[in-house]
Amino acid sequence: MKVGLFISLAALSFIGATAIDAEVYDAVIVGGGPAGFVLASRLSENPSFRVLLIENGPETYTNENITTPRYARRLQGSQFSWNFTSTPQAALNGLTPPLYQGNGLGGGTAINIMAYCRGASSVFDEWADLSGIDGLRWETLVKYFKRSANLFIPSDRDYEQKIDTENFGNDHVNISYESTGQRVPIDSSFVDTWVSNGARDVDLTSGEGIGMMIGGPHSINPTNATRSYALPAYGFQIAARPNVQVLHDRRVVKVNFEGTRTIGIDYVNLTDNTTYTIKSKETIISAGAVNSPRLLLLSGVGPRSHLEELGIPVVVDSPEVGWNFFDHHYVVMMFNATPDIISDQQLENPTLLAPFLAEYRENATGPLSTPGGASFFTERLSDELLDNFGVNVTFPKGLPKDRPHLLYQYGSAAILPTPENTNTISVFSALVQPEASGSVRLQSSDWRDDPLLDTSYFGSESDMAIALYGYKHLLSMMRSDTMRSVIVNEIYPGSNVTSDADIKAALMKAARSFRHPAGTCSLGKVLDRSFKVKGTQNLRVVDSSAIPRLPTCHLQAPVYALAEFAATILQEELY
Repeated sequence: MKVGLFISLAALSFIGATAIDAEVYDAVIVGGGPAGFVLASRLSENPSFRVLLIENGPETYTNENITTPRYARRLQGSQFSWNFTSTPQAALNGLTPPLYQGNGLGGGTAINIMAYCRGASSVFDEWADLSGIDGLRWETLVKYFKRSANLFIPSDRDYEQKIDTENFGNDHVNISYESTGQRVPIDSSFVDTWVSNGARDVDLTSGEGIGMMIGGPHSINPTNATRSYALPAYGFQIAARPNVQVLHDRRVVKVNFEGTRTIGIDYVNLTDNTTYTIKSKETIISAGAVNSPRLLLLSGVGPRSHLEELGIPVVVDSPEVGWNFFDHHYVVMMFNATPDIISDQQLENPTLLAPFLAEYRENATGPLSTPGGASFFTERLSDELLDNFGVNVTFPKGLPKDRPHLLYQYGSAAILPTPENTNTISVFSALVQPEASGSVRLQSSDWRDDPLLDTSYFGSESDMAIALYGYKHLLSMMRSDTMRSVIVNEIYPGSNVTSDADIKAALMKAARSFRHPAGTCSLGKVLDRSFKVKGTQNLRVVDSSAIPRLPTCHLQAPVYALAEFAATILQEELY
């Protein structure tokens, strides 16, 4: 039997059905994602400090779709995700792409594809400049990255990859590279395609921003090949602490105030629709880049005109709440792969799945032990190339030179609708430093109504020009000789799509989100140097919404590090 899969289930006993019998909590944390669990763990280190962590979604660790790496794509659109939809996007001729966000204990780390990187160091230096917090500079923040993760490098790997082991610790999130047996056949072809065109391998966890990452890494526990995410990484550590409680299936619908000082929250038990009031000395919102500003707005903290329009009493006029929305948007191509490549479509066949499932349960190996896609490449466009676009490129040219403009990656699944009986692989190009920003707004004062998300896909001239270049470059690379051994035929946009006009039309139908939204309660704008909401007392926000500028690759590592850093501030100020 797979070692250790269920050994920690006893730790789930600390996740209770009712709140602790306490008159007032020292801190209530709204949102059981990576930031929420980090804060609950760190703040409860003081045994006299009482912490309540409340999560909207369900318990997750007993669900094999969560813990099995290859099942990750089943989770988008499921009960474990908030299934948001963008407002019609002008740059995409009115397309309304979905935006899935984690809904359950672990948040986004429970449903993501587990890629782990940190990206260009200059982004974190910009965080410091925008927020006025010198501790967010890369040279300081790196110790919080290190505090939150440990690294495993398999001895049996058939690829060369620069790996900086110095910037990892020995606790919490397990990060691992793939072994030779775990690499899917397409991976070497994908890597060779980019390397033959000048890509060099770099370690994008070490502060570098541009180059090729091979073989991962992913947030996967190497001892049993299960997802390593916020619940087991931080939650199980606090299981024995009597001063902390975790509630799930509870929707926090309002932060309560006396004047501008928070005094607690109201939540709805989603199992019986009963509303409860919890008192707390400190309220910390860690609900993510959509739901954190949403809760502030519902509670009367936000732009006065928007709140008054919806009849919400204004507690604090905070004009920037919900603005500064950034995300990594990508464009998809798909091809029908050779039968030796195990796609998610193949795994839907019970007969084909059975031996792989048996192997995974017995040995923690085989196709189910990985997400089905590992390597990726980040590219910076030359100033000369940008100048040739014929649009205003001041923003992308002005980015620090360690930052890429694009990221290219693949996955063993169909992202767009596909014909039956195909073995689909999706490849995509993502804009990782967008110029245009969007917003989060309320439809109404009713907490049940989804917010209005203007995600601002390719919303500036330079954003669209770079996205179009990236898509054309992706098509060229995937149609090259080095990929022919793994491709049967191109599904989308189709090998006959070659003209600029046709490629742009295909782009507009194939744009999707990497699900990395950030910035909507930004440090320096909405939040002060202590992560407090300006104009309020005892109210803070710590999560991806606090990030003032998007990192250049996947988001989970920066969120863990940001939360670890914020926890040190909160410990100093609240104990």
